[in-house]
Amino acid sequence: MAIPEKIGRYIVKSELGRGGMATVYRGFDPSFDREVAIKVLPREMLHDPQFRSRFEREIKMVAALEHPAIVPVYDVGEEDGQPYFVMRYMTGGSLSDLIEKGKTPIDDTAHIIEKIAQGLAYSHRKGIVHRDLKPDNILFDENGNPFISDFGIAKLTESSGGLTGSGVIGTPAYMSPEQAQGGEIDGRSDVYGLGVIVYQMLSGQQPYSADTPMGVVVKHITEPVPDILNLIPEVPADMDAIIKTAMAKDKTKRYESTIDLAKALNLVAFGNEGNLAFSTNTNLKKRLGSSSTMQLSRGGRTGIFVAGGVLILAVIGFFLLRNQLMAPEIATTTSIPTEQTTQLSATPTEVVEEAPAFAPFCSESVTFPLPEVKETENRCIQKKGYAFLTIPEGAELEILHPDGTCRREAVSGGRQTYSCTGTPFLIMDVKVCNPPPVLSNEDLGQCSEDATFNAENQCCVPVPPQEAGCTVIEIRLKGCQ
Repeated sequence: MAIPEKIGRYIVKSELGRGGMATVYRGFDPSFDREVAIKVLPREMLHDPQFRSRFEREIKMVAALEHPAIVPVYDVGEEDGQPYFVMRYMTGGSLSDLIEKGKTPIDDTAHIIEKIAQGLAYSHRKGIVHRDLKPDNILFDENGNPFISDFGIAKLTESSGGLTGSGVIGTPAYMSPEQAQGGEIDGRSDVYGLGVIVYQMLSGQQPYSADTPMGVVVKHITEPVPDILNLIPEVPADMDAIIKTAMAKDKTKRYESTIDLAKALNLVAFGNEGNLAFSTNTNLKKRLGSSSTMQLSRGGRTGIFVAGGVLILAVIGFFLLRNQLMAPEIATTTSIPTEQTTQLSATPTEVVEEAPAFAPFCSESVTFPLPEVKETENRCIQKKGYAFLTIPEGAELEILHPDGTCRREAVSGGRQTYSCTGTPFLIMDVKVCNPPPVLSNEDLGQCSEDATFNAENQCCVPVPPQEAGCTVIEIRLKGCQ
């Protein structure tokens, strides 16, 4: 099939790949003077009269994903009856290319999975499940940073009735049992796919093989997860437990999030969980027998307070029981005032009601650091209004208006540059947040739920009404003609 010269305003330079669900071209965007990747979906998808509106709705949700580990979507359109979307062109190859070179060391595997897990956790918070996670959909930039691509494409194909040759939606080798059986899908399906990828990176091969794609699907549903130690006995034994937890047939027995999987890998690879956000309380210490610095939400601290309360209750109950058993002997040797005797015989419930001892509150000069956000320019480009922002490197940006979009353009000098656009004269709020503070186990119980511990000043900082470490700015776009 001949390669088209143009798709929309984009000049097609070459074909990058062709599969059952799409054809990908390398292109050039003359409006922004940059190379892009253009993914064209099958024309037959539009035979479904509802697909066009569904495609526009789903792809807009995907295009709104802004995360350092997700390939940004620049544009969406239709050319000669074929839907397409335009993405950042990634020059560093794919994870499949890396796996073909041989087994990936544990530390490199953990580093890559850590980045990908954060991107997936972000998309899951937005209500978007990838559904087709595989090495071909993990791409690298020129600096070797991993990015996730093709969010939602399997769902779009599924909605339009498109099937692979085996009659299975998506890629059988990485498909969770519930997806293979047409069950309800959530973020734990991506946890499963990530577990398969970890197995393949470490061993150099997929966990299941068969003569047909359907045969692979059946093995994912019915066969136990292979023991990776049989292939690479030199890896730590905990690695086998990690993979089997991620690939559990019952999704309720998997890690609750991709972040939890990444933390478990980091514990084995580096001896600590790493600096990861969006965690859930899945008790990695119990699974792997170790623990270190953790980054937890206020909900996580609540669980620790409850556990601490139970422990205090048990200790107090022990001493109360001992005092009651030894009361006759004490009475013969020591004269105890009535008030003190009453206090010793107080019930555990009365003691629990006493306020726990927390660290002191910080002075008003100690607050959560807010990110410095600057609007550097507001102008028209190709008859469309754009506002340009700079935010600190490591900070996250979220658009608080459905008609606005922002994408990261560059990172330099410790700052990220974003361009934001939308409908003419649009007024939209943009929220920028610093990464949440990292707290050690010793720090977690220092403050009440409406505050967090400031380790530098050894005091509790009140959590502001919005989110700690976040600031919101208003952007007003120009009307361009």
